[in-house]
Amino acid sequence: MVQRQKAKLKCYQINLQHSRAATDNLMQIINTENKDIALIQESYVYQNRIKCITRSYRTHAYGEDKSRAAIIIPNDTIDAIMITQYSDNDIVLLETKMGQETFCAASAYMEYNDAIDNSFKKIERILEFTKGVKIITAIVSNLRSTT
Repeated sequence: MVQRQKAKLKCYQINLQHSRAATDNLMQIINTENKDIALIQESYVYQNRIKCITRSYRTHAYGEDKSRAAIIIPNDTIDAIMITQYSDNDIVLLETKMGQETFCAASAYMEYNDAIDNSFKKIERILEFTKGVKIITAIVSNLRSTT
């Protein structure tokens, strides 16, 4: 019996805090360390567009206007599609395939002044949708409960 070798996925998570320098550093890390996927929050945005991402990389963000979550896929052997019914300006959910492995990836940003219950409901909906599927999540949570 031949055992199938599972592909190893190299992931990176970072809150760029809207910084161009941090974005430039991330591109250097992805290039030198051959990262497959980067889950980012608070991208550098200029004129309502995410900027400074290497053009050959696929960047998934819901809209461009106030997008605070995104996923970058520099590895061209990974197929990905955004699940738009579970994505918004603060959460991006992708269904991805790398070789024979299918998994989901979610990048989320939770604002400090948003209602904590609403943010938890969004995450619960994603976890229910992805039940039985491998999932990678990266969440920056600045939430504070008022109760």
